[in-house]
Amino acid sequence: MPLVLTLIVGLVIPIPVFTASASDVGQCKACHPGIVESYLLTGMGRSMQRPGPDHPTGVYRHGLSGTSFQVSSTSDGLVQVIERAGLSARYPVEFVIGSGNAAFGYIVRAGDAAFQSPLTYYTEHGRWGMAPGMELEADPDFDRPVTAECLWCHAGRPVQVPRSLNRYREPVAEPAAISCDRCHGPSDHHLVEPSAGSIFNPAHAPHRERDSVCEQCHLGGLVRVPNPGQSFASFEPGRPLEEFWTVFLGSSSQGKGPDKFQVVSHVEQLALSRCAQQSGDELWCGTCHDPHQSPVDPHAHFTAQCLACHDQSLPDGHSKLSGGCASCHMARRQSHDSGHSAFTDHRISRHPVPEQEAPAPEALRPWQPVDGPLGRRNLGVANVLQGQRQGSFEMVQRGLAQLRGVLGKYPNDETLLDALGTALLINGDTRGGRRMLERAVGTGRAGALQHNALAAAWLSAGRPERAVPALEAAIHTDPTLESSYRMLARIHRDSGSAELERQTWQRLLRQRPRLIDARLDLMRAVRESNP
Repeated sequence: MPLVLTLIVGLVIPIPVFTASASDVGQCKACHPGIVESYLLTGMGRSMQRPGPDHPTGVYRHGLSGTSFQVSSTSDGLVQVIERAGLSARYPVEFVIGSGNAAFGYIVRAGDAAFQSPLTYYTEHGRWGMAPGMELEADPDFDRPVTAECLWCHAGRPVQVPRSLNRYREPVAEPAAISCDRCHGPSDHHLVEPSAGSIFNPAHAPHRERDSVCEQCHLGGLVRVPNPGQSFASFEPGRPLEEFWTVFLGSSSQGKGPDKFQVVSHVEQLALSRCAQQSGDELWCGTCHDPHQSPVDPHAHFTAQCLACHDQSLPDGHSKLSGGCASCHMARRQSHDSGHSAFTDHRISRHPVPEQEAPAPEALRPWQPVDGPLGRRNLGVANVLQGQRQGSFEMVQRGLAQLRGVLGKYPNDETLLDALGTALLINGDTRGGRRMLERAVGTGRAGALQHNALAAAWLSAGRPERAVPALEAAIHTDPTLESSYRMLARIHRDSGSAELERQTWQRLLRQRPRLIDARLDLMRAVRESNP
């Protein structure tokens, strides 16, 4: 699945700073060896890992771009080589991301920054292919930033550099995969006083606290908006998710059906099922899934879970296929964000659900209601993001009105200021938009994307000289982020300064020496500066 969402301009999302700690998996194993050992074999226990010597290797050619890839196992570990336009680059793989149940993705490093490989290995089909969202890239490269929002759902404890998009301190993840504390909370008190009452157990918690544990990663929705001062890493097991961020789903004139089928929509799908709706909050993810172990015979296991409730109510002659109940009522479907992989549809439909494209949402609705100014603030930010993404001026207008109404309540909220500035720019108020973006940057909590947004606003106003300092600030904040250099190089080229453009490409290549298109651009700039 894609690891980062590319927007026209970047809205400020609070950046988490994590403190590395010893693996709580190892601490837990001392008393719970069997549970830990079986957990490490599950999808969550294998969510991110170092590549092993037996990992798949091979070659792949992306016909659209004319790019060739080779994956090999060397004495240095797993290596991916990219070749295009007569140039090549070699990237050691730092992490394999994903359990491999459907596919493997890959993370490489450039200094302290993490980027996603354009390659994915689809285990279901036993072949290589482009990573989801990169199939139509004209010039694919190792340049998709791995953001904290994504990494947090795969890694144990990423340690991110403040205000950066994809820079991480060493160790990047401790432990690599999802750890026990992600569901059970901090273990300090439990280690001192080991008892059932000194650790959070989702199975025995009220339904919102229980369900929130799964929702932190398995409820993506269309847009997720952190509350002021919170981040996607702020979630604490034992508290409702909406205390940290709001998940927004889509609705249209056709009703409140599901949004596009996606990998991280399991919770939304389950809530649409008649089973969940009639259970009185009794049915939840843990009813059928034991997070600590994978079933030896999945068909038999999940069929038994269904028959625990439905055995006496099945009509006479109801077929009991070898594939089990799920083969008809929870069929596997192609998701829009998973490349070539299919995933189980958790809507538990009585009849097979036809494959069809969900309509673009006309409005957004929160997964859990949030009242007052906070609810309007989060909805306003979500409307601007989603409206920008799907090209809906009406949605952006709604977000603009909502954010204006709560600006007095959150005058120094960098996320609100950035969203409001974006909406004003789209609405044609360039001066007001720039003013809000400047206020967002002035909070001192903005990242490179926000400096880029301000630079783009100055460029649209015909003031490239004002855009340059914003881009320099972006480069200072995130030295490996390619988009800042590209904007700066364009300014110098448009001004007729081939020499300054050349220097800009050289600065980028000092940080990212293997980027193929940047090397090609430098070669062109050198030719133009020395006719």
